[in-house]
Amino acid sequence: MLKQRLITLGIVSWVLFTVMNLVMSSGFVVLGHSIQVSAMIWSVVVSLILYALPMIWGALGHNSGYYILAVVIVIYSFGLFNGIVTVLTASHAALGIKAIISLLNLLIIVFNGYWLVLAMRYRHWLDNKRDNDKLQRIKQQQENQKNNRG
Repeated sequence: MLKQRLITLGIVSWVLFTVMNLVMSSGFVVLGHSIQVSAMIWSVVVSLILYALPMIWGALGHNSGYYILAVVIVIYSFGLFNGIVTVLTASHAALGIKAIISLLNLLIIVFNGYWLVLAMRYRHWLDNKRDNDKLQRIKQQQENQKNNRG
């Protein structure tokens, strides 16, 4: 269940990042320089690859995919934080637009933080499952040794 939520919310995180990246690259934010369409497409493709590969790896049963995805999400969250700083310092847009864009960036960062909390819960669940399985094997071995002696 947690695994499926991690993948679903990972997809949502990518969509939110991509939308915000497109908004930040548009004339709406009024940064004073134009963004090349090819650079924007390249950015979307790279982010898709960086999000998708760890999710696919994790879905195939390799939990290291979620660790890699966590690193990707943290890095892109820093990019969103940079978006807030850029809007506040370099944008020539109206104050209301700056506030809205900054707030949206912040909300996406909070969403990514929620994803990280779920990832930590999944890791904790995996640790407990591993420990419980080990305990059961030890108890079974002790029971087998007890039965063999007596």
